[in-house]
Amino acid sequence: MRSQPVNWFFLVLSLSDLTMLIASFFVFSVPVYAEVSDDVGMARASAILIVWFYPLAQTGLTMSVYLTILVSVHRFLGVCHPFLIRRVSNSSAVKGVIVSAVAFAFFFNTSRWFELMAVPCYSKRHDRESLVVYPTDLMVNSVYTVVYRNAAYTMVMFFLPFATLTFVNLRIIGTLKSSYKMRRMMTMHPRKRREGKIAADTVTISRPETNSNTATVLAPNSNQPVNSSGNERKENGVTVMLMAITTEFLLFNLLAFANNVLELTGAYGHSQLETLLVEVSTLLVNINGASTIVIYLIFGSKYRALFIELLQKAGIPICTDRKKSMYTSTPHYETTQLLDSKNEESKWKSIRSNNVSEVQTKSKQSRT
Repeated sequence: MRSQPVNWFFLVLSLSDLTMLIASFFVFSVPVYAEVSDDVGMARASAILIVWFYPLAQTGLTMSVYLTILVSVHRFLGVCHPFLIRRVSNSSAVKGVIVSAVAFAFFFNTSRWFELMAVPCYSKRHDRESLVVYPTDLMVNSVYTVVYRNAAYTMVMFFLPFATLTFVNLRIIGTLKSSYKMRRMMTMHPRKRREGKIAADTVTISRPETNSNTATVLAPNSNQPVNSSGNERKENGVTVMLMAITTEFLLFNLLAFANNVLELTGAYGHSQLETLLVEVSTLLVNINGASTIVIYLIFGSKYRALFIELLQKAGIPICTDRKKSMYTSTPHYETTQLLDSKNEESKWKSIRSNNVSEVQTKSKQSRT
């Protein structure tokens, strides 16, 4: 799995989603628990946690957004420009791009660390001193609000990602449709299909003017891999999984995008509807980060195998189908399949030996 550059994108994307979920727990859930528990110590701790985990949640969200963009562009190049991606895609280049995205996420959210502060206050409920989260002068600054929180954040976190992902997905869908139509047209002409098969791995008989009969076996080109169909299934599976991830991202972030635009135009004001929609959009964003593993398990055979292995080690009984190994399954949606080169080689040898024996039999019959 490490040899596949796209898996590095998925790894860091999962880590960024995990970071966002953990930070969101301390920002949204812990304060509610502190309020219900009626514990002043918990209330003080929750205020401090909000100050530190709020910018971390924003950073994790930015990382998640731009890693989704990068993996989508990577798959777009693999589908629409396969020769270009072979020249530029390697582990070193992918790691460099990922590091750049992570650095950009921290740089873009640098000012978030200076937006909130924990201020001492007197709690009438607990009859003692506590802490409350209060915005800093930077956060309430009108220029900062318009330039960064409204204009820059909307452009960087919504307009650019939505435009890029929409364009890339439409191009991938168009290319896959064209490829599917071309494949159907080729399968509708059996003569061409037979000619292609003969040119690859059939047996030909040459009968010169002399009485000797010679049989020549044409082996497949050594430069072409035997498991090309398996690689094609794997590439198509990765594409399908990526499109599922990006589609989920667009759907679950659409409400947050609409809220940000309405806030930018001032259409909401300060109403209960705005508060409700912001809370719902925040919940959807967190669901998007938490549900990515479901897509991995649906489309990835290796992910399923590792997940089942971890559950079994934890003592959770999982029933698996032993009749058919997950590593040799052939559905088109499997993203990580292992092709046994020995089996392919033995299969080719058996086909070649059968063809040679058939030629020898026909040669003996012609002599008699």
